[in-house]
This record gives sequence, structure tokens and C-alpha cells, in this order.
Amino acid sequence: MAEIKFMALGGQDERGKNLFIVSIDDQFFIFDSGMRFPERSVLGIDVVIPNFDFLKENIKKIKGIFISNPSSSNAGSISYILRDIDVPVYCNELTTIVLKYRNLKYRIKNRENNFKIIKDKDILKFGKDLTVEIFRTTSMFPESFGFAIHTNSGSIVYAGDYIMDGNEQSYFSTDMNHLTDISKKGVLALISDSEYASRIGYTVPNHRIEKYISGPMKDKKKRLVLCLFEEDVFKLFEIINQAKQTDRKIAIYGKTISKVIESKTIQESLQFYDKDIISVEEFMKSSDGILLITGAGDLLYSRLAKIAAGNDEVIEFTENDTIILATPPSAGVEKRHAEILDELARTNAKLISLSDRNIWTMRASYEDIKLMTRIMKPKAFIPVKGLHKDFLSAEKAAIEAGVKPENIELIKNGQVLKIFPDGKLVVANQKIKNADIFVDGIGAGDIGAIVLNERKQLATDGAVIIGANILEKNKELCSLIDIQMRGVVYIVDDNPIFKLMQKQIVDILNRAKEEWTLKPESFDLNQIKKDIVSKVRSVIKQETGKQPIILVMINELPNTVYEPKIRQKSNNN
Repeated sequence: MAEIKFMALGGQDERGKNLFIVSIDDQFFIFDSGMRFPERSVLGIDVVIPNFDFLKENIKKIKGIFISNPSSSNAGSISYILRDIDVPVYCNELTTIVLKYRNLKYRIKNRENNFKIIKDKDILKFGKDLTVEIFRTTSMFPESFGFAIHTNSGSIVYAGDYIMDGNEQSYFSTDMNHLTDISKKGVLALISDSEYASRIGYTVPNHRIEKYISGPMKDKKKRLVLCLFEEDVFKLFEIINQAKQTDRKIAIYGKTISKVIESKTIQESLQFYDKDIISVEEFMKSSDGILLITGAGDLLYSRLAKIAAGNDEVIEFTENDTIILATPPSAGVEKRHAEILDELARTNAKLISLSDRNIWTMRASYEDIKLMTRIMKPKAFIPVKGLHKDFLSAEKAAIEAGVKPENIELIKNGQVLKIFPDGKLVVANQKIKNADIFVDGIGAGDIGAIVLNERKQLATDGAVIIGANILEKNKELCSLIDIQMRGVVYIVDDNPIFKLMQKQIVDILNRAKEEWTLKPESFDLNQIKKDIVSKVRSVIKQETGKQPIILVMINELPNTVYEPKIRQKSNNN
């Protein structure tokens, strides 16, 4: 019988950064490789990705990375992982287009052949008794995939992102008969998305925006600005269908969505071609055009903030515009969502915001999880992608669907879960390396806790810069003490605090000079700087309550110091 383990490098007890590993007889099958957006308090960080050290150490065991869809939470770190790990990436044609574009953006070279295009119902062979079967799910991206690993001990099903919608007949539909066929082969364990398990009922029909945009679409006396996250292609389909019915042209502001729309799959499905698209400049000249503004996470809000502030070179919101924020905030950007609503409200445009009370993210709710579990009939159930409270809701849904309580396990990132043929789950003593890697535009892993703490300190308490000159020959102070403050308090030269700091610094330098006179080898400029930092920090803390970053620069001037002489005026008389 196969030895089966399940591990997570991300996605457990957090929202986003999904990366899961199923080990079959020490062969690794990786499902998704995502990122998450940091809280606003984590200064200067663009995204957070998983630590890939465990994968680097076991690169020969990896059979491939299987991507359910190209959303940031499921595929946002693919470009980073491909920098160091040369492995195949299995995904659909449209996902391949998006991920290759991201590779270009991040300057990842020589990885074009890593992408292997797969289709619904494909069966990939990885040995005599080991295959991976692809099935389609309904989510915010067309032809999203789930995966079933068939072993001689039963099937391990990774459901990806999904909702249960029996009426959907398009590129977003799920083949229920196919799910039933997979379940008949015997499902050992179901690995299920659980981030929105706390929502009661089914996601359908709460995911549709059609009824909220149809009215504004018919008002052709106004231009329409629709804002959504770039991975939410389902809403893009709804917008395009409504635009065609009202004979409106669409301008696109967002390169990833532009790449999606260029796809033959999208154009043929929607009968939407280049003639239906206008430039942003043409939109500004029109009276009834549609502008689609997209972006991933905070990028969407940054674009909106730039336009709202009047800093965009082309786009300007006017009283002739209706702005619809057509997507609820994703995890990690809720505060930013509220801030941008306030900024947009200050423009002359009419603003409509669709909150998560109106529109639900296209992810499995409580009843969706229950129905998927009933169809698959797994012996064991493993909730993923969410917080612990979400896992508890998913656990309850799975029990109601017939899974034994003892065959459900909630694990954290880094834990190793053993899956036995009878459905028993055991958390092993072994732990794998996992951590958050911060990316700030420079690179992945360049930012550590010390840098983050310094950024917080600069943001809250500011900085003090101290400069002084001493003579190299006798270590005597030969300049005034220059003290500059930024973001601390406003201090003029005759302020008592300022004078006290100068006196403390002069005393330290004079004491160092006296010690040098007695014992020259004991003179240590670095130690003097540390003493100044300690003393100045103590003074500022006592007088202002602040704890700023303190930088000290002391220059040792050479023995001969240039002294400028005043030229005497020549007497031509």
C-alpha cells in the first residue's frame, strides 16, 4: 500500500499564500503556489510568499506543480519558485498565458517550456499505479481545476477553488457526472477549500453582479467605471455581456486582464473582439464608454487612489461618471478598501460599492462544502485555505455529509499529516521548514525582522542624525556638533533638549580623547558611536517619550587641515 502524507507550506490558519504537498511514496505533488497581501502595518512589503527551502532540498522528488487557477492566492508565487526550482507546472491554456506574462514582468527567463497545458478529464501517468486526473470546477476564473491523485490505496482529491452551481453552462461550469465518476473509484481523502465555510447556505446566486450593474448600464447618458480584482474573470464575463446588450465599448486599464481578453478562448466564448475595445484616451472622449480598472490586491486601490487624486496622466473622474466598485475586499486589504471608498467619494462621480453583504466571493460556502463531500464520499476530510474558525465550520459540514469525526484533522503550516488506507489521519512528530518570505520589490527574502522593526521605528518615532569632526593627530573635537531630527519633534537650536544632547556628546568625545592620551590603543571609534547613541536615546526618551533611529557619523580629519585664506584686494592705484 502507498505511503501517503499531506503537508502545507502556506494557506493554513491564514488567508492566501496557498501551497500544499501530497507525498505518495516520497513523490511530491505540489498543489498551487500562492501569495498573500500583508497588513498595512507591515511597512514597505508588497507581498508575502512561502519559504521554498523544503522544496529546494527535495527537488528530485517533485513530480510537478498543479495550478487550480491563476489567482494571486493560488499562483502568485510561481514566478518566485521557478527562479530556483526547475519543475513542470501543469495548468490550463489561459492560466499559462497569465503566468508567462508574470514571468516576463518579474524577469524570469528560460522557463517557458516548464508550463504544461492540461485539459478537463486529462489523466497524467506518473508510474504504474499512480495517475493524476483533472476535473473542472466553478470559480472566478474560467476552467479552474481540481485534481485527483489515484493510488492503490484510494484517491486523494484536491478540490481547488469551487462553488456548486448546477445551472452554470459555460467555461465556468462543473461536470457533476465527472465528479461522480471520480468518487466511484474510491476517495481516500478530500482536501477542501474552507476559507468561506462560515457563510451559511450556498454561494449561488450571491456571486452574480448582473442585477447591480444592469441599471447603470442602461443609463447611456453616463460613462461607467467598473473596478474589480484581475483574477475575477467571472465578473468580467458579466460586464462584457451587459456591455454588448447596451452596445457600449470597453476600455481596459490593467495589463493582466488585457492578456486574458486577448485569448481566443475568451473572444470566441463571448463573441468579443478588438472592435469592441477602445483605448483609455477614447473612453475619456466618449459620453457612454465603459472603463474597466483592474489590479491584484492593493494594486487596484493604488490605481484608483492615483486617479481620484488627479495624478493620472489620462484618466479623470467627472460628474458624467458612475463608479462601481464591483468586488468585495479580499483578505488583508479590507482597511484599504474602506479608505479608497472615501477617496472616490471626494470626486465628482457617482459611487456605488458592492460589499460582501451584496456579493459573495466565488468560493465554497457551508452547503457547497457539504455537497462536494457528499458527492466525493471520502473516508477522510482535510480543510485548507483559511483560519482555524473556518476549519471548524468546514469540519462540521463534513461530519453532516457523512465523514467520521475521527477522520478529520486540522493542521498548521509545517506539520506532516499521515493518511492511512482506512481513512485514519495522524499528525507526525516530523515538521518541515516553513516561514513567511517578504517581498518588497527588490527581491524575495531580502527583508527580515530587523529591517521591518526599523521601518516601524522610523514610521512611529522618526530619526536623529548626528555629525561631528575630530582631528586624527590628537582626537580633539574640531567642529560644532550637528544634530538633525526627522519625524521626532521640532527643535530649534536654543532648545534645552538640543543643548543637553550637544553637551552629552561633547563629554563623551572629550572623555575618549583623555583615554586615548593615556592609552592610544584603547581608542575605538565604533564604541564611541555606540556610547553616543545610548546617551542620546536616553535623553530623547526621557524628554519626549520617543525612541527614534539614531545615526552617528564621526569623521577623523587628517593632521593637516586646509584653512581658507581671505585674498587681499589689489590696489590698482
